[in-house]
Amino acid sequence: MEKKRMWLWVILILLLILGFCSPVIGWLLKPSTTLDVLIVDKTVPDDSYREHLGLTWLLNQQKIRKTDGSNYNLHSDYVGYDPKSDVSNKVRSFPENKVHDVIYIADGYGVYEEDITTGNVQGQRSDLIYGGMTSEDVDYIREAVSTHGTTLIGEFNTFGSPTPEEVKESFYQLYNLEWTGWIGRFFTELEGSEVPVWAKKNYLEQYGEEWDFSGKGMVFVHDSDQLLVLTEEDMEKQHVMFEFTQNGKEHFNLEDRAAYQYWFDIIAPKENDEVLASFSLSLTNEAEEKLIENGIPVKFPAVIHHVNPTHESYYFSGDFADQAELPSLYQAKGYTALKKWQARNKDDLKSFYWRVYHPMMSEIMQQQKNKSTVKKEVNANLVGESYIPGRAGSDYLQIQKDGKWENFLIKGVNMGIAKPGTWPGETAITKQEYYRWFEQIGDMNANAIRIYTIHPPHFYEALAEYNRMAEEPIYLFHGIWINEEVFLESNDAFAEENVKDFKEEIQKTVDLIHGDVVLEERPGHAHGKYTADVSPYVLGWVLGVEWDPQVVLNTNRKNTGISEFNGEFLFTQGAQPFEVWLAEMMEYTITYEQETYQWQRPMSFTNWVTTDLLDHPSEPSEEEDLVSVNPNLIFFKDEFEAGMFASYHIYPYYPDFLNFEKRYVEYIDHRGEKNNYAGYLQHMKEAHNMPLLVAEFGIPSSRGNTHNNIYGWNQGGHTEKEQGEILAHLFEDIVEEKMAGGLIFSWHDEWFKRTWNTMDFDNPDQRPYWKNVQTNEQMFGMLTFEPGQAQKIVIDGKEEDWKALDQKSVYSPSSIIKEMQVTHDEGFLYVKLKADNFKEHEISLLFNIMNNQGQSKVVPGSDYFTEGIDFLLNVENGKKARMLVDSYYDSFYYMYGHKLGMVEKQEYADKKDNGIFHPIRLTLNKELTVKNENGEEQIVPFDSYETGILRSGNSNPNEENFDSLTDFYLNEEEGLLEVRIPWALLNVKDPGQREVMGDMWTDNGLNSSAWVDGIQIGAIAVSNSNGNVVDSLPKTVNGKSRQEDYFLYAWEKWEMPTYHERLKQSYYRIQKLFSEMK
Repeated sequence: MEKKRMWLWVILILLLILGFCSPVIGWLLKPSTTLDVLIVDKTVPDDSYREHLGLTWLLNQQKIRKTDGSNYNLHSDYVGYDPKSDVSNKVRSFPENKVHDVIYIADGYGVYEEDITTGNVQGQRSDLIYGGMTSEDVDYIREAVSTHGTTLIGEFNTFGSPTPEEVKESFYQLYNLEWTGWIGRFFTELEGSEVPVWAKKNYLEQYGEEWDFSGKGMVFVHDSDQLLVLTEEDMEKQHVMFEFTQNGKEHFNLEDRAAYQYWFDIIAPKENDEVLASFSLSLTNEAEEKLIENGIPVKFPAVIHHVNPTHESYYFSGDFADQAELPSLYQAKGYTALKKWQARNKDDLKSFYWRVYHPMMSEIMQQQKNKSTVKKEVNANLVGESYIPGRAGSDYLQIQKDGKWENFLIKGVNMGIAKPGTWPGETAITKQEYYRWFEQIGDMNANAIRIYTIHPPHFYEALAEYNRMAEEPIYLFHGIWINEEVFLESNDAFAEENVKDFKEEIQKTVDLIHGDVVLEERPGHAHGKYTADVSPYVLGWVLGVEWDPQVVLNTNRKNTGISEFNGEFLFTQGAQPFEVWLAEMMEYTITYEQETYQWQRPMSFTNWVTTDLLDHPSEPSEEEDLVSVNPNLIFFKDEFEAGMFASYHIYPYYPDFLNFEKRYVEYIDHRGEKNNYAGYLQHMKEAHNMPLLVAEFGIPSSRGNTHNNIYGWNQGGHTEKEQGEILAHLFEDIVEEKMAGGLIFSWHDEWFKRTWNTMDFDNPDQRPYWKNVQTNEQMFGMLTFEPGQAQKIVIDGKEEDWKALDQKSVYSPSSIIKEMQVTHDEGFLYVKLKADNFKEHEISLLFNIMNNQGQSKVVPGSDYFTEGIDFLLNVENGKKARMLVDSYYDSFYYMYGHKLGMVEKQEYADKKDNGIFHPIRLTLNKELTVKNENGEEQIVPFDSYETGILRSGNSNPNEENFDSLTDFYLNEEEGLLEVRIPWALLNVKDPGQREVMGDMWTDNGLNSSAWVDGIQIGAIAVSNSNGNVVDSLPKTVNGKSRQEDYFLYAWEKWEMPTYHERLKQSYYRIQKLFSEMK
């Protein structure tokens, strides 16, 4: 019996030991997983390693091993500062030639002097020893994610000081978000030592008061050092609550919420559905308003998950992996579940790690184990000893499909390199923008884009990523830019500096499409590390620019007698020196790519109508038919498998011979209609012995017009709908005349552009910062950039948008005119006027731009007087309206009448307050001398048109009757007039800085400028029955509206414009057209 009892005790003890050990045994029996996780922690001032402690503990607890089978070591397995190192360079560098499954950026803040010398328990600011994410870091990470599909995870303080701005921008692209500049933290004791000394100093400097807070609270700090404090009284619930979104619950299979009580940054997602968790603040109404006033939301992303074709990324907007201490024991199955249960109080300080971070990261790591990245393989065609993406056929370029060469009709767009607020040399378009545009271009059923010069690395990354996922790739025609300044200055293509510079550009461009170059930073040029290989998608080279005819002619004259070119791949016969030079440059491009990468691709050079190979006796300008650059005189040998094609910019309205040459204007197209554009295409096709690509054609949807086409396809003055219809018409001509295809100019509008008939009336240095709808060159795109973050005012005869401004009338109600409101954006000045009996009165708006000039008499035959009126806006007979300008302030007359003598001179024009207003006009062409088919000269007179005539319509793009050229809407039933006035119609040179045209009759002429406080605006009502002014704002004093009584609209200046994207109506017309054209 005793023996039996003893055995029972032994068994019981063994069971207890087994029960106690079973979690350890279970953990030991659990299979390990191999994942290469590269930890980046730049904030390791001591041996606590707290910034990545939470991550390393989790990896080891989850039995995730390094590739060599060992555990992750807290003290050594990271990139960053090593406080224990006894060598002078205490930095652990990024490993070379290693493939990572995950890169985790735990912290980028860095290590500072005070951290090392005193421990910096008070949070003093001191000199940086090491830290901040760098461009080299970004290059390493970008190559890992784009080449190997590495998952990128980052958390709080990737973006903050001391990381440079350009590096922040790169991370924004990788994570698909933007940082607002704000960080924050919840403190349990605002009076405690946890609040950094620098925060208290900032508070004193900002508010002039000592830090005197206590209890729980929150501190928000902006990148500019602006500080905002919330106390217990401001908070209804005293915590920052973390909660998964519905997408997050599904992604992580987690429901928990928990209080978060450490540092966070406030970020904004590019795509709302990528937010998997949010932080929310429970505040009083007053505190909420305080935050909103400072641009801080009360709910903001805590976790963002971005997926693109090459990689995925997670961003945690808190210091999640930062743990002061964790248990030394982790080798126990079920241990984390126990800790989670113990931390079931969601407000507990330890709750967040066990209830949120650990299970969330465990799920992410599990997903990494199961991850399989499927990438579409690109088939490269090996022909002979070269890979080629396509080749030139007899009429078309060709690509291989199912092992056979097939004709490939090019349907595409040209893409520039600037967006609003930037110049081309700033290369400011982001990767997200490029990728979104590629998606839209693909959805438009386009198959190609063309660029003129080198874009930043993320252009090529975005294109490669898009093409890996798209059903049909977008092919690229890559231009190679020549330094036009050197080209024009040397006046000889063979000049040594020309050739050297151009060859260097050729090498760089060839290298970068293969993802094999680092371009050093140069002012006005893209730079960076190019790792994306887009060579399978580059369907052709297009060398150079629209060649200046004088340089071509001088090159030919200076190099008379030069030998024909005979290279390995190309040769010339009967060529002029400039064509020989082109052959040499194309040969250099082919040879360099063949020898370096064993690739060839179809070859061309930029050409335009001005230097085409035809004679145009009807051309009135000698410059436009001075010399030819003939691609037919350059031939390729059998060794060049890819072949050659011709590439021309062909528009329907310029040069002028297109409107006068009988062969073209009387040509009958496939529709049975006269068509000068199709006539010219037919002639060009007839003259060429290779495929001819129309590399540029386009129609602007601008308000301003620059040049007319005989059949109405003008260079401006078209709605977006008209733009689409004309583009479709032109592309149909391109197809019918057997061109190789066409590339629309352009994909997006470009605010920095100028045009000849408006360029003298604005500030050339400020063009990118506002939208000038009078300048046609700015508005060729399928994608437009509308002023403002959203459409502020819709011209549609409705008041809801005006009421949303929460703005009172600028005048008190009068007898007829009851109300006026004024606002603006980067494109227009907006005025709303309410009045009684519009049908019985002609309403006019009065504008004073410049002091000490302007008209006092604005209604002929009336006894109404005022002061200083520079512009009148008259609304006549309900649906007609026009702008008039004081003849003294008429820039058109000053230039073409006074200075150039092209319009009749008026004796009164240089006299102030002369009583005469002029219509507002733009020039279309100067006087021309044209030869007819018999060689007889004919005079085509100077031509202009009245651009001050305003157009009634609806500016709401969501309405069926949308008219993109809408200027005004008069709702007579409601007594409501809405008008939007282009800044240029008011002689504003730069609205962002309130710069206007000065007194042009002084010595400075059109270069005169004035910087004003604003624009004075009034209104009058004129009786239709007797022509008398029956009401005015401002009211008259002794029969006169005084200048000092006018409302002054003084808007805030801006340095950078706000804008939003919108696909034009023309986009959808081309989308339909391209789907029909095979």
